[in-house]
Amino acid sequence: MLPKALSELWSRQTILVTNMTSAAAESYVQSFQEILSDAYSERLSDRADRSAVLSVTGALRHAGTEAMVAAGSGAAIETAKAARVCLTNNVAVPEDFERLRKSTTAASPRPYLIAIPTTLSGEEYLPFAVIEDKETGGLQPVQHTDLAPDIVLLDPHATLTTPESEWLASGMASVVNAIETGGNTLGERPLAKAAALHGLTLLTKGLRRSRTHPLDTDARLMCQKGAWLATQGLAQGALPGPCHRIGRVLSSVTGLPRGLVSAVILPHVLRQSGGTAESQAELVAAMELSDNPLDQVVAELLLDLGLPSSLSDCGVKSEALSDAIDFFSEPENAGDFAQRPSADFVNAVLDAAY
Repeated sequence: MLPKALSELWSRQTILVTNMTSAAAESYVQSFQEILSDAYSERLSDRADRSAVLSVTGALRHAGTEAMVAAGSGAAIETAKAARVCLTNNVAVPEDFERLRKSTTAASPRPYLIAIPTTLSGEEYLPFAVIEDKETGGLQPVQHTDLAPDIVLLDPHATLTTPESEWLASGMASVVNAIETGGNTLGERPLAKAAALHGLTLLTKGLRRSRTHPLDTDARLMCQKGAWLATQGLAQGALPGPCHRIGRVLSSVTGLPRGLVSAVILPHVLRQSGGTAESQAELVAAMELSDNPLDQVVAELLLDLGLPSSLSDCGVKSEALSDAIDFFSEPENAGDFAQRPSADFVNAVLDAAY
């Protein structure tokens, strides 16, 4: 698939960015490098932070690159997307990021980007990226209508080396996307509604199957298609809901994967935020697990997947909860892409989830 994608973009100079660092994934990374004729490669961590973005931006600037291949988790793809914005806006040092808060050039981000996701976060379909600042703990969103990768290659075999916990937790991040963006816009965005409901069905079935049969690539492809459908509300301009927003902040202050903490708090967000009976009934029906209220059905799915049911089970310290609540108390942390929950709402959710 990758050679064909590169030929469609007429790309001769390509770099590889990846956070597929496990020993089991090494042979897969080597196969990418062979296809790319031993092109320059950048190994990333599991966080989309400023230093990683600047490192990739520098590689793009000095290599005269025509295309970039981002293989790995959502963090790798998010880093690659942010690097494209930095390249077209001449961001070279940390201080330059402040300019991105005010404006970005209208020019389309370059170079071309091919994404090969190994998790289910759905970052490869979204026209924005969120960059972490390790020094301040802040989150900086950047966006452009053309920021999503030009080509996304869904290869379930590439996901076989993804740790089970990461695979399942990232799948729950897409369940969050389906429920929050689809459930909150069912009457306003008919395409988002249809995509969210079908994506939720595929994710629920695929995640449960891939847990009991880890080598079932059909189940993994089902999950990948579900993650794609789950992001269509966001791709159409719907704002992420409170679980997405709280999950990003909590992930930043704890260092835990966003999918994991979002999965744990989702039932509690649903209990606090409610929703119309009609929208909840449609989402429950799409999950095909039981006829219980939506928050209970989500809790049942977490149990089926063997994921933690509380933040304390994840190893989250109470101090981290205070940091997250403080974040939402500051007006400047409202964020550009998410519905900002109040500090009281966040406090109630985190207290119940702990």
